[in-house]
Amino acid sequence: MVGNGLVIPYPLIYLHQVRGIDLPVVGALLAGAAIAGLIVVPISGALIDRVGARRVLVALMLGQAVAEVLFALAHSIETAVPAVLLYGAVWVPMLSTRQTMIAGLTPDPLAQQRAFAINFTAQNAAIGVGAAVAAAVVGTGESPTPFEALFLANAASCLVFVGVLPFIEDPHPRRHRSAPEAGYRDVLARPGLRLVIVASLLMAFVGYPAFDSGLPAFSTVVADVSIRVVALSLTVNTVFIVATQLLVLRLIRRLRRSVAVTLIGVIWAASWALLGLSALPSVPAARVAGVLAFSALFGLGEIFFAPTLGPLLNSLADDRIRGRANSISGFAFSLGFIASPAIVTGFIAAGAAAMWIVLLCLFCVGTIGIGVILGRRLTSAQDHVGARAATLPDSSASDDQAQVLDVGAQAMPATNLEQTAR
Repeated sequence: MVGNGLVIPYPLIYLHQVRGIDLPVVGALLAGAAIAGLIVVPISGALIDRVGARRVLVALMLGQAVAEVLFALAHSIETAVPAVLLYGAVWVPMLSTRQTMIAGLTPDPLAQQRAFAINFTAQNAAIGVGAAVAAAVVGTGESPTPFEALFLANAASCLVFVGVLPFIEDPHPRRHRSAPEAGYRDVLARPGLRLVIVASLLMAFVGYPAFDSGLPAFSTVVADVSIRVVALSLTVNTVFIVATQLLVLRLIRRLRRSVAVTLIGVIWAASWALLGLSALPSVPAARVAGVLAFSALFGLGEIFFAPTLGPLLNSLADDRIRGRANSISGFAFSLGFIASPAIVTGFIAAGAAAMWIVLLCLFCVGTIGIGVILGRRLTSAQDHVGARAATLPDSSASDDQAQVLDVGAQAMPATNLEQTAR
C-alpha cells in the first residue's frame, strides 16, 4: 500500500497534464477501468472459492505490476488503454481477495475483528507515507520522468508482495469431490448475508466513494474553501484514523455487530449534515472548520466500519462461498466509485447540492434501519465477538458453535495486542 500511495493521486494528472490526453478522454478511460473491474470481480470471487485466495492474489498482483509498467510507458491514447483497463481489472478484485485471505487466516472472531482493524490502520498509514513521498518526488509535475519512476516503484512493490505470499499459509480448505458446487445463488439465499450485502451497497454510496469525490467537489464549489483546505482535511482524516483506530477498537469489540452497523449510519449521517452546514453563509474560518470537522467525524465512521462490516460478512459466509460474498461486497463499492462522481457533480451543476446532502443522509438512515433489523435476526454467536458471544445463551446456536467460540476466546485474550500482531 506504500507503493499504491505513490500513484493513487496521479493517473488523471499524468495522462492529462503530462501526456497531453484530452480530459474527457481520460475520464472515459478511468470509467472503463472501473467497468473492467466490475466484470472481473464476480469471476475472481468464483476462482477464490475454487482455487484459494492466495493463488488469485498472486495473479492479481502480477497483473498490477504489469499495469504499472504499462502506465510508465504510456504516451498516447493507444498506449494508455491497455494500462488503464488492466489496472482496473486487477485493482478492484484485489481488495476483496485480500479481505477474503485475511478472514481465512483469522477464523477466531475476536482475532478477525482486530486483524481487519489493524489492516485498515496500516493501509491508511502506508498510503499516507506513499503519497507524501510522491508529492516530494513529483515537484511541479511538468516532467514525465518522476511519474514514470513512481509507477515503476509501485510495480516493484507488487513484486515484493508476490515474493512474500508463498510464505503465508493458504487458508483455502481442500474441497471434497463429493461436496456440492457453490454459486452466487447460495450467497443470496442467506437472509442475514443478504442484509449485510444491502448494507454494503448503501455504504458504498455514503462511504469512501462519496467522500473521495464529494469532499473536493462540494468543499471547493459550494462551501468555497481552497484546495489547500481540502488537502489538509484529507490529512486530518488519515491522521485521525491512524491515531484512534486501535483505541476505539476496545469499544467496538464490546458492542453487538448490529449496533456497530447502526452507529456507522448515525455517524456518517451526522458527518454529511455537518458538511452541508459548512456551506451556509458564514465567515471563511467557520467554513474551513466545518470541512475539517467533517473529515474527522467521517473518519470516526470509518473506524467503526473497518472492524465491523468485513468480519460480519465473513462470519455469515462459510468457506464454500466466502470469496463470492466478499466479491459482491467489493462489486458494490466499485459501483459506488463509478457512480458517485457523476452523482455529486450532477447535483452541484444543477444547483441542488443541498439535495445531494439530504440524499446521503437518507441512505445513512437506511443503514441504521438495516442495523436494527440485523439485531433482531442474527443469533447471539453471530452478533457478538469473541468470549462474550460464547457466554451468552442462544437457542439457535449449536453446542459445537459455542465450543468453537469458547476455544477461540481462550486462545486470544482480549487485552493482548502483542499476540494479535504476531
